[in-house]
Amino acid sequence: MLELLTDVIIIGGGGAACRAAIEAADSGASVVLVTKLTPTKAGATCYPVAEMAGYNAGNPVICHDVEKHYMDIVSAGQGMADPKLAAIVASKAPNTIEQLEKWDVHYERENGDYYIFKSCFSNYPRTHVIRGHGEPIVSAMLKQIQMRPQIKIISDGTVIGLLMHNGFCRGAWGYITAGEKFIIHSGAVVMATGGSTQAFERNLSPNDVTGDGYSLGFEAGADLVNMEFMQIGIGFVKPVTNIFNGYIWAGLPTLVNGFGTAFLDRYVPPQITARDVMYEHRKHFPFSSSDHSKYLEIAIQGEIADGRGTENNAVIADLSNLTDDYVKNIKDDCGIHHMWPVTREYLGSKGVDVMNTPMEICCFAHAINGGLKIDENAMTTIPGLFAAGEVAGGPHGADRLGGNMMVTCQVFGAIAGARAAIWAVLNRADKIGKDSNSEAKESLLRKNINARGRMKELQKINQRNLLVGRTESGLNQVLETVKLINSQIESSPCGNRVELDNFALYSELQVTNFIAYAARLRKESRGSHHRSDYEQRDETFCKPQILNNTMKDIQL
Repeated sequence: MLELLTDVIIIGGGGAACRAAIEAADSGASVVLVTKLTPTKAGATCYPVAEMAGYNAGNPVICHDVEKHYMDIVSAGQGMADPKLAAIVASKAPNTIEQLEKWDVHYERENGDYYIFKSCFSNYPRTHVIRGHGEPIVSAMLKQIQMRPQIKIISDGTVIGLLMHNGFCRGAWGYITAGEKFIIHSGAVVMATGGSTQAFERNLSPNDVTGDGYSLGFEAGADLVNMEFMQIGIGFVKPVTNIFNGYIWAGLPTLVNGFGTAFLDRYVPPQITARDVMYEHRKHFPFSSSDHSKYLEIAIQGEIADGRGTENNAVIADLSNLTDDYVKNIKDDCGIHHMWPVTREYLGSKGVDVMNTPMEICCFAHAINGGLKIDENAMTTIPGLFAAGEVAGGPHGADRLGGNMMVTCQVFGAIAGARAAIWAVLNRADKIGKDSNSEAKESLLRKNINARGRMKELQKINQRNLLVGRTESGLNQVLETVKLINSQIESSPCGNRVELDNFALYSELQVTNFIAYAARLRKESRGSHHRSDYEQRDETFCKPQILNNTMKDIQL
């Protein structure tokens, strides 16, 4: 068994985790970074499913530009984003670009200046572009981490539980992939484990992102907020998996189902057209119930659910009309003039001639907008437990600005690392922390279950009922499936081997439970949360929903 003593533990290996590790070390703390895979291979930041990363920052030289960023975050959040956290993101965003450039991260430029465009749910252009998604960010930060000997990396570790003492978080324990147990005692812990969209059949996350942070925090007693809100978006299924960015809809591609039949007109109300729907969707990649663009995802999901999809459970987008001359004549208020050539080049690098290949598309789970509720210091409701990145809740609301997750990872990653280091100085690490659930978790890890098979069952039911068009009956079906799979786990015999897939399944069961429970309570449609049995926004539900482990009906 490996036992360590350190000031700060960082759990995760993506953009927020790496930023937190650097800041904690620079604040004088000893750091252990626990990640399932080596940084640049761990987490969603580097996952190669997009030709670019959007990165939002206002220009502090331009009057009110930073304030407008804040206002757009709050507006998109529709009452669900924490205004204090939104203000922090907007105010600190410009400095993060300066810092990343010092670390050799390159931003797209045009005519000698930053290229920016107006991205999802924004009223003003501020989205900077990094080619290669977030990989350049993490690669740059990994070089910085390697220059800091006070940061130790466990690159094949899965945290199974948090150590607690008198309500304070005092460390973490888990297993290395090879089966060796580790216990790390610390003064503070930073949760930066990313999201949980592996719970869906179609998702845009790597296999190591399985909702662990939500589950770990919840079991330790932390509050969760906004778990019903998530980014759902259209993506390419075949011949390559990739985001179908919003600006592409400005080109008005042809859509047909698996039988070669156009279908979008059948789903839109009489007063609008399929063209109106596509043109509205040019403004944002993710689904939103707030405008007419919603009928795209509703139609695609409907065709597939009714058996009219392709053999890959998708529909077909023909992009052959998006020639250079055609695109040049499109009114460019969404970035298509600059970004469509980038998309074509990127897909071409993957061997796809997008102009001459029928592209299969469907709805994907992309990201969670909610998470562990944090304050201005990135601390959760548990003293000593901090959170940053997608696992943290509060900076985003019902809808999230495109390009705001990458910058939020940097802003709150830095805050979490610095504040955790300060906290650890005042609460020195010792060996008093315990996990009261450790015995049950050790048993879970040794259960003889087909975890991957059970995960596929969960993914299938979530894909059908937990994306767009949520209903009371569908949500009940999800919750019943969660209970059934959990009971199957509990009744299974134990073996001798530690199976980390069991923990991934359990975490995704818990997160599915959180999302479905919160979605069932919210009997309205707001932003990314769409109830087809409650189509309208209802100001009765104008407050964020809080979940925690004192609520017995959401415990597995």
